[in-house]
Amino acid sequence: MHIELPVLRAKEAFDPAYDIGSHSACLEVFETIVEQAARATACTTAMICAVRDGELVPLAVSRSGLLSPALPYRTDASTGCDGAPIVTNCIDGSPIALGFRGEGGDKVRFAAVAPIAGTDGALLIVLDTQARAGLSAAQTYVLRSHAAHLATLFDLMLLQERVDRVDSRAGQATLERLRLLESVAVHARDSIVITEAQPIDLPGPRIIYCNAAFTRTTGYTAEEVIGLTPRVLQGPKTDPKSRALLRRALETWQPIEIEIINYRRDGSEFWVELSIVPVANERGWFTHWVSVQRDITERKAAQELSARVRVAELENQALAGEILERKRIEAELLYTAFHDNLTRLRNRAFFMERLSKALDRERLQGATTCSVLFLDLDRFKIVNDSLGHLAGDALMKEVAQRLRRCVRPQDTLARIGGDEFAILIEDAVDLTIPVRIAEAIIEALRAPVQLGRQSVFPSASIGVVPAGEPGVVPDDLMRDADIAMYQAKRAGGGDYAIFDATMHDDAVSQLTLQTDLRQAVERGEFHLAYQPIVDPASGAIQSFEALLRWTHPVRGPISPADFVPVAEEIGLIRQIDRWVMREACAQLAQWQRAFDDPALRLSINVSAAVFVDRDFVTALSEVLDEFGLRPQTLELEITEGIFLHPSAEIAGAIGAVRDMGVRIALDDFGTGYSSLSYINRYPIDTIKIDKSFIDGVGSNRETRAIVELIVKMGATLDLNIIAEGVETQAQTDILMQIGCRAIQGFHFARPLTPEDATQALAAGGAAAP
Repeated sequence: MHIELPVLRAKEAFDPAYDIGSHSACLEVFETIVEQAARATACTTAMICAVRDGELVPLAVSRSGLLSPALPYRTDASTGCDGAPIVTNCIDGSPIALGFRGEGGDKVRFAAVAPIAGTDGALLIVLDTQARAGLSAAQTYVLRSHAAHLATLFDLMLLQERVDRVDSRAGQATLERLRLLESVAVHARDSIVITEAQPIDLPGPRIIYCNAAFTRTTGYTAEEVIGLTPRVLQGPKTDPKSRALLRRALETWQPIEIEIINYRRDGSEFWVELSIVPVANERGWFTHWVSVQRDITERKAAQELSARVRVAELENQALAGEILERKRIEAELLYTAFHDNLTRLRNRAFFMERLSKALDRERLQGATTCSVLFLDLDRFKIVNDSLGHLAGDALMKEVAQRLRRCVRPQDTLARIGGDEFAILIEDAVDLTIPVRIAEAIIEALRAPVQLGRQSVFPSASIGVVPAGEPGVVPDDLMRDADIAMYQAKRAGGGDYAIFDATMHDDAVSQLTLQTDLRQAVERGEFHLAYQPIVDPASGAIQSFEALLRWTHPVRGPISPADFVPVAEEIGLIRQIDRWVMREACAQLAQWQRAFDDPALRLSINVSAAVFVDRDFVTALSEVLDEFGLRPQTLELEITEGIFLHPSAEIAGAIGAVRDMGVRIALDDFGTGYSSLSYINRYPIDTIKIDKSFIDGVGSNRETRAIVELIVKMGATLDLNIIAEGVETQAQTDILMQIGCRAIQGFHFARPLTPEDATQALAAGGAAAP
């Protein structure tokens, strides 16, 4: 059936058979019913519609409605044959299929329809602007009761007088309404309880009616509960929060739906779905509460069982996930235990285990067929310090890939730690294969690696050691390979060295030297010697160079060439340099005061480590202030080696020293690769011509030309030129001829003790050689 209604007023649209134009009392009852229906179902609007010529005509619309009283209505469904309301709803919020049109029609999201018996299609309709799932059991019951009440009113209008019986009709209608309420409830399958409206406080509203389903569910007869309150059904497990919700709903006269535990007469508990709505009289006063209780014990049990099953499933899933995670962690731990996380190569633990097994096999076979290669990247720390650790990691990964391509499938390649790698080579009767692999590695590392915008040329020092005699242990083999690697590194890096027994002796000696050097610092075994720098024409002393000396209590004097590199390697050089600086400055201050010569100068040799010490410039300034020295009287001698790996820190430190007034001398000039470029790039005051040039100045024409060029360049650039290592008068004469005005060497004086240097100053010239 498809019906569209025109916009009509109630009196104009009403069929004569239902004409209520003069039945004002009935019209008031209709209006009361739609108000109660809207309130009981918590809907926006309620209306009574009659059917005339196949069209629905509104007879009464609730005053609280937000929709038009003449709202056109259509539906493609008819009411159910059992009289139950047809509920049309749209859960997703879009307009419902009923197709309401006109003012406010597009706002309808819910409708429930109850047929009015005996009226040939008249309907009681409730509408809502909010989407909802449907009416509760109590709301459905009340809506059907209102429809039954309306059916009685329609019958009374046809059978009774229009005017004389209106008042009595209202009273009779009230009684008939209660009768019909009971007729609806008697055959209901759900428990229905009607209570008085008040009191809300204890003991609560009293029960005035219960149906047969209530007795079947609870075991209480009507006689046993009439006059009592519904609290008779509550017990220890009735949720206090649920009872509080019920109380708040009763206090505010609001309908409520709730699930709660009740108790039967025999004390057994059961779950009920409780739906309660207030019912008002014709004057709008709330007079009763209608409660519909549906036993949902089986549903709750099923839900609980389902929940337990779900919990069990989740626990099983969690257990399965935990087992999988545990296996994953075990696999990861196993992988981590024998692999390097960065390069994905084998790690030291795996390598040592594989080496131990290889040596065990050789011991059983009585033959030597394996060798170890130990690699250390050259100058890798510079990459980390200048480009950062991420760049260092990227370089390490690239090196690992290149190493993979150099080894055979049967070889074991591992990252031992830091920038160190090791290779175990098996099935090699001699050193042919190990050497070939070492050479392949050196060649593979020659290609540059691009790290961001910077190209880096990696290289490695490699130590090669055969297993030797059966019975050698892995630690000894790794130690010997490490010793050979350091031999290759000391030779300049980027090469390999094969271990021999003398290397071990040298390593032991080196270790002993390291220990003795540490003890020398603690015991104060160092002292300074002072070699004069003189004017070759007059022999007058211009300045001194402070030279570090170490006299070992057992081994005697040890050359600085032997112990200074060791001090640099073990990190003692900064401490030694600080001591040298303070000792030399104290001596210079003493001489300046003793001979009243504040312009007397002193040169001190310093290492590259000093210039990367953040506190060096501050410490130098403090020493000068402590001894009252003018900065211009102190000169720091540096070698070209400090510039092999230039950095902003070194350049900044040199600039800060020069700005302070302290002079900078470039020692051993001419022995490096780019000496002239250093003069151009760094602030230099003095150039010291290396002894290797002085030795040939009298016998080699090219050497003399070079020395003469250096002296002339110094004059042009306003640099002080010092020739060092002068040992003969002939060398002195030639240097004087080409214009050199400062000479240092054994021809004038060997390094002197402080006392001898003082006597030389007092004599006005250098001591006799």
